[in-house]
Amino acid sequence: MFYLNNNFESAQEVVSDVFVALWQGRKVLHQVNNPDAYIFIALKHAAARYVEVHYKKNRELLTENLPDIHASDSISDSDIVNQELKEKYKAALKELPPRCAEVFRLVREEGKKYSEVADILGISIKTVDNQMSKATKILYEELKENLFSIFF
Repeated sequence: MFYLNNNFESAQEVVSDVFVALWQGRKVLHQVNNPDAYIFIALKHAAARYVEVHYKKNRELLTENLPDIHASDSISDSDIVNQELKEKYKAALKELPPRCAEVFRLVREEGKKYSEVADILGISIKTVDNQMSKATKILYEELKENLFSIFF
């Protein structure tokens, strides 16, 4: 009920789905060491999937009756917001210490693995991990007021 905003019907549906899945996989349940934790995690994941599926359906229902807007030569609001976010992101990247920025760029922008970055820069994988954590914290602080607009 917590994960589904106290919606009893949704919670009932999720619990039923989990018990059906448990019944279908009953042959391997003897391998579970902690049944309470296993069921809790299964319910949490099932609730997350339920929210994801129903959020998408509700979003489609909400947007299907919106007027069809064809962008002309003018710049849309989303283009302006995207441009502002890009500028804020670039400015936040400049706030990172040089080594931290280099590690972040290699991992996030070039898609390299931590081990590859460690080899390239001659540092340990743990140092790469620490630099990524540091970069993430700094970027979060710089961009936290824009997180809602990034995801929605």
